Formats: sequence, structure tokens, C-alpha cells
Amino acid sequence: MRCLSIFENDRYGSAQAQFLKSLLRSNEIQANDVRVGKFVEVDYFSDSFLGEKIGDILKLRKVEECELEKCGRTLQELIKNGRCWEAHEVLEEIWHKANGSEKEEIHNIIKVCVAVVHYQRGNFETARRILGEALKGGFNPEIADSLGIDFLLKKLKKPEETALKEIAYGFE
Repeated sequence: MRCLSIFENDRYGSAQAQFLKSLLRSNEIQANDVRVGKFVEVDYFSDSFLGEKIGDILKLRKVEECELEKCGRTLQELIKNGRCWEAHEVLEEIWHKANGSEKEEIHNIIKVCVAVVHYQRGNFETARRILGEALKGGFNPEIADSLGIDFLLKKLKKPEETALKEIAYGFE
């Protein structure tokens, strides 16, 4: 099964994501992806949950563990906590049902989440490029409000690097 373990993060920066992925793989964890922000998110394949073992390897405390896409958090909670990979998945479901200009505007919000995920993986240049595309496309405050993520638009008014970091590391 594909699992997601979430850990408190007071130790690692986004630039260390690939190192952590390699460390887990060297300890026989089939890590698919590691994202570092407010939390360290480990997406891995296993027949059972390995959060405790992963936490021991990374020296982090586990907060949550679930089958991928079954964590049951709201879009607002996910974005406020920098969990943009999961938020992107939720937004894609909404995007598929949208029409016209609403579809394009939701797609721009998805791009923001994708940019943050790249930032959390340590792919800073890609993150800045994708965020720039999203910013160029613009955002409809009414759609953001209807999705309950109007707080995100305030962060996006900041310089790109600041916005990426602040979204990745969660909202106060």
C-alpha cells in the first residue's frame, strides 16, 4: 500500500529533502517522496505502516499516519499546515468538476500548491518558475473565498521566495 507519515519538524530544511529520501532508502524504506516544510512528509510503499521506524531514523516525532489520499483533512487545514501535496490532490477533484474561467483559476491555485511541493523537495528553481506562472495567471478572490483559502492570497502578495517558504512552513 502507499502510505503517508507526517512528522513534527524542528530539525530539517527543504534543501535536505533528497538527503532524507536517500537516508530512508538506505534503511530499506521504499520512500517515494519526502517533502520538508512545517512537517516532514514521507510518502512510501509498504505492506504496513512504518511511521515509528521512520521517526527513529529521522529522529522526529510522528504526528499522523494514513494510507495516501485517506488522511481526511480539509483543504484549509492542508494549506495552512503546508501540506500542499495533499491540497493539490483535493483541488484536482474540484478542478475536474469546474467549468470555464473557474477551471483556469482553480488551476492557478493548483500551480501554487505544486510550486510549494517543489520547494519542499528542494527544487527551488522549479518552484519559483511554477509560482511565477501561477502569479501571471492571477487569482479570483471570490473563488479563493468559496474554497475557504482566501488567506493564501495574502501570502502570494509577498516576494516569491518569501511566499514559497511561508506557505511551505505553514500559516500562523
